Amino acid sequence: MQIFHKIITAIDITKRYISLARGRKSRGILTLTESFYVENKENEDPSKKLAELAKRIRPDVEDIVAVNFPNENLLFYTVDAPGGLKPRDDREYARTEVSRLLNLPSNEIVVETIRTPVRKMLVIVSKQKDVNEIISTITQAGFSEPDVVLPDPFKYLEIAEIATTSTCVLLLFTPEYAAVIILISKIPVAVRTFAYSTWEMIDILAEETGFSVEDIHKSSEAFESSNISSMVNSFLADLPYSVERETIFLLNSVLSGTSIREVSKFYILCDPPALTSFYVKAFNQFETFQGKVEDAKFSLKSAEAGVGVLGVFVRGGAEFGKNKLVQA
Repeated sequence: MQIFHKIITAIDITKRYISLARGRKSRGILTLTESFYVENKENEDPSKKLAELAKRIRPDVEDIVAVNFPNENLLFYTVDAPGGLKPRDDREYARTEVSRLLNLPSNEIVVETIRTPVRKMLVIVSKQKDVNEIISTITQAGFSEPDVVLPDPFKYLEIAEIATTSTCVLLLFTPEYAAVIILISKIPVAVRTFAYSTWEMIDILAEETGFSVEDIHKSSEAFESSNISSMVNSFLADLPYSVERETIFLLNSVLSGTSIREVSKFYILCDPPALTSFYVKAFNQFETFQGKVEDAKFSLKSAEAGVGVLGVFVRGGAEFGKNKLVQA
């Protein structure tokens, strides 16, 4: 049992891999001590591999356990926040609104809310049965019940450094989906996800370059010396058109009257980060985004762990208060 420091176990589950990071927090300093990466075949039940990882690390019952929650089981709504609504009443108001929208009993849904600077609330919604399922998956594998179940897109927001306080957009491209996230004063106002997978490209690039999938997953420099630009550019040729369409739809839905040309910055975050420079180049060649695109910087990096599990790890550390410093 830990007495003088707190141990955080972060678990990041996708359809292609499971990442696990362990570390401690002492005097506000968060330190990564070990990490694990296990490939997971498509549609394979992760329970067995999670159990194997639990046997390897022998988690303590006092561990803080944080896990991502799959994006496919999430819904995002941006609703008007009535004047005079007290922050402590946000969640119940949002639950009532979403229950009406989905025509589901309020006791069957779980909601989290984020207040925004424009008198709106971002509401993250999932079904209670799906939350129960992920908790059961973790506990049956041999870990303690999760202290944090983090909606998947937010694991990236935990470590992405957004510089501007004006209206900007974070573009996420991940192994399982892509997302457009509108931020004002660095606070997420709206989220829209759509079908996409960076891993479809990674499979081909791994075969062409000789890098292992694990190496690409962890290293942002994996492709620096490889002559694959023309191949990647062909993959990305049509993507800016799709993203432009999704961004316009989201802006019209939540910030009526705001044009895509009024967005001050478009930050690109790829998982794995080894792809980011290719995406930035592709978007900067597209008129709508030209001159406004840059890669999202991270508050921490590690040669041993992917960005997804690092975000979950940071969120787990926040259970003990503000992180003064993150070492990895």
